[in-house]
Amino acid sequence: MPYLKFILYCLLENLALRRPTWMENIFPGKIVEWGASKAVDGRYTDRGGKGNQCTISDDGKQTATWRVDLGSIVSISHIKIYHRTDNKPSPTVYVRRFAGFFLYVSNTTLKEDGHVCFHAIQRVNGTPVEDQTIYCSVQGRYVIFYNERRPDVTYPSYYTPYAYTDLCELEVYGCRDPRYYGDNCDQSCPAACQERRCDVITGDCLGCISGYQGLKCRQVCNEQTYGPQCALSCGNCRCGYTCHHINGTCLNGCDEGVEGEKCQNECQPGYYGRDCKHECSINCGVTRRCDRFIGECEGGCQPGWKGEQCDTRMYPFDEYDIYWS
Repeated sequence: MPYLKFILYCLLENLALRRPTWMENIFPGKIVEWGASKAVDGRYTDRGGKGNQCTISDDGKQTATWRVDLGSIVSISHIKIYHRTDNKPSPTVYVRRFAGFFLYVSNTTLKEDGHVCFHAIQRVNGTPVEDQTIYCSVQGRYVIFYNERRPDVTYPSYYTPYAYTDLCELEVYGCRDPRYYGDNCDQSCPAACQERRCDVITGDCLGCISGYQGLKCRQVCNEQTYGPQCALSCGNCRCGYTCHHINGTCLNGCDEGVEGEKCQNECQPGYYGRDCKHECSINCGVTRRCDRFIGECEGGCQPGWKGEQCDTRMYPFDEYDIYWS
């Protein structure tokens, strides 16, 4: 399985290649241009400051942000990052500059709206490495590299005082159409996946539509559950039947004492029984008030009536029998 995954990773398309980029605090070069697009131009054979193949941020800044616009929401498998090295053996002095960085995938240009694919406070000098592969099975439009050196935070001693990007190349691998997955991005995500989106490698759904569950969303909700993630409980359907797995309605009506499409509403005062269709007796001790399940009158019966539901008229001999019982 690991070997097959390796083959798949090699076949996936680099979705970031020559896509639009943006960066804050670009280093103001005069001879060499260190703009944001250098990190997606496909060139990183010369990873020095003067090789014209890297994007470098300005000195003396507390934050450093770079992002690439993939053009639409895509399905991402993994992201490769090649940091600046000045073409020297690892670890280089530049590790100190990008240590502690964040990597986000977002549907907007704001990192706060995104998913954190990577962040770590490195405690060991010489980490992280200059060549990184970050596995992050997620969907989004923007990949955002962010670093910071906040004045109110104590960082490891080998960190630089200021934040930098120092990106020579950032590659995003996955499928352009998030409704497909596989080595050629030609296998359709399962039909019950939420928004028809799934993991680019396994095809497992990233969420199920209402009423379904399981990795591929092929199983309906268990009995007595329904709705998104099958997290909602059915009402009291007739005879204990389960409700509809998608919308929670009771197809065969309600059990005693409840009403409504989902049989989750108690009977209104004065009604009882299945679907609350029966009206409490006018002969109840408290008029039109009874138990919502079986119709037993509150306060007994009014004079001249008997039975749980006060629906049987009493005659003189009944009163005589009660008197002598």
